[in-house]
Amino acid sequence: MTSSTITLSSPPDVARAPTYEHASRAGDFIHVAGQVARDENGNWIGGDDAGAQAVQVYRNIGRVLAHMGARPQDVVKITVYMLDRADSAAITKARLDFFGDHKPPHTGLLVAGLGGPQVKLEVEVVAYLPGA
Repeated sequence: MTSSTITLSSPPDVARAPTYEHASRAGDFIHVAGQVARDENGNWIGGDDAGAQAVQVYRNIGRVLAHMGARPQDVVKITVYMLDRADSAAITKARLDFFGDHKPPHTGLLVAGLGGPQVKLEVEVVAYLPGA
């Protein structure tokens, strides 16, 4: 769905969400919906291992960004929702591996629950892509 100022879209290599698109472009900003550890076929990845889930989450974020014409270096804000503080180090490692030397502002939140019992974390990002 496209209007004159907002474009909503989802890449073909990220599991479809039945009630929303994975990204919106409003002006120079791209907002990526919270991503979980589903592969492109909708299978859950990582089991109870939050670090393995985080690797898939960032893989999905990379795919959504690429679909919108952006790169990880264009991300200006990261928000991570996680269930267990003990998973923080593994989730952080996946984030640092994905972004490398790029270290945008990050907020980490502990929450009581997410979209299902298998979900250990969810990550959303905002990217800035002027003039595209």
